Amino acid sequence: MSTPRLSLPPGAALADLWLAPHRPLFLVAALWAIVSIGWWQWGAALGLEPPRLGVPGYWHAHEMLVGFGGASMAAYFLTALSSWTGNPPPSGGVLKLLVAAWLLQRLAMVGAETLPIDILLLPGLAYFGLVTGILLRGIVDARLWHKLGFPLAVAALGVGDALFLVSVRAGWALPDAAGLLGGLVMFFVIKVSIIGGKMLPAFTGNWLRLTGAAVPPPRDTPVANRLGLAVLMLALGLIVLGAEAASGVALIVAGPLQLWRLAGWRGRHAMGNGLLVMMHGAFVWLSLGLILTGLARIAPSLLRETDLVHALIMGAMAGMVLAIAARAAARREDGTLRAGPVLGTACALLWLATALRLAVAVWPGAQGAITSAAALVWAGGWGLFVLAFVPTVFGPVIRPVFSGAKA
Repeated sequence: MSTPRLSLPPGAALADLWLAPHRPLFLVAALWAIVSIGWWQWGAALGLEPPRLGVPGYWHAHEMLVGFGGASMAAYFLTALSSWTGNPPPSGGVLKLLVAAWLLQRLAMVGAETLPIDILLLPGLAYFGLVTGILLRGIVDARLWHKLGFPLAVAALGVGDALFLVSVRAGWALPDAAGLLGGLVMFFVIKVSIIGGKMLPAFTGNWLRLTGAAVPPPRDTPVANRLGLAVLMLALGLIVLGAEAASGVALIVAGPLQLWRLAGWRGRHAMGNGLLVMMHGAFVWLSLGLILTGLARIAPSLLRETDLVHALIMGAMAGMVLAIAARAAARREDGTLRAGPVLGTACALLWLATALRLAVAVWPGAQGAITSAAALVWAGGWGLFVLAFVPTVFGPVIRPVFSGAKA
């Protein structure tokens, strides 16, 4: 098997990177997924100690959620904004300013324990404030009042991030840093549930119509949708307040509710479409992760939440990021999106890395070797994604970015 090679289209120009939000933001998210994990896992051995933020592991968790997750979320929302409003997407100088703010926050987090708190907070507030402002202006100008939840969600993430950092530095008792960090995890869990719950039945139904599959269309279950969101919101509140056992019960209840939703989306009939397999798989990780994390909160003496929560962070959140970003990087054949072997392998490696990281809960004595293997596989998966994605950031933007031909 030949090694994939990074080939750029003729006439590729760096200015093309700034023509659409998904291009620079998915790229920096993927690169940071590699660099931050590599730094965390092997930095000390190479003489470059990873940054610290209070409790060991907080910097690592923050950079996966707020760094990687924050860039990926903006990539999707700002690209989708153009589809919602029919107006051109943010581009050029605005995107450069946005990426600069994101990079400044990564730089500030290197000195998270020593920088004055206002300097530590400023880049993150600027980044999330700018994303919120762009979304809010586009939605208000187009009078899409039902979309106001998106800029409010971004603003909430920015505020939650700031509260977490202040809590770590000031040592608040309630809500404490651990509760706020759990709230950040749940923020992305809820986003996966909402965004995946919109995209999965729509994209799967379109694929089934295009292929002429003789099966009923995907069906939504309104009761499961409402109950699923309500229980996730309840779990979020309980986690922030530090109610471990009660939040564990809520998470365990939430898992089957998400599976109930997934069961109606005809996933087993879409196995011929690699991009849909990625999205359905991320939702499976979501359901499994909710149950495992809930069990860990109920029985902390038997199960470590720091191990099992990776099903939500790596499998569900990062898995859905890859599934959506892969659609922007996919081949287009007669208008239909195709994952191709490189993106398919990237997803397989991501799932393998997740499974390896969860294995620490079973073999804690081998934690060092297992986490090192998981980090290596994770980096390989995101490296393959970058290999497939970089050629697509040059040339004119093909729209719609995340979907192909409609049946």
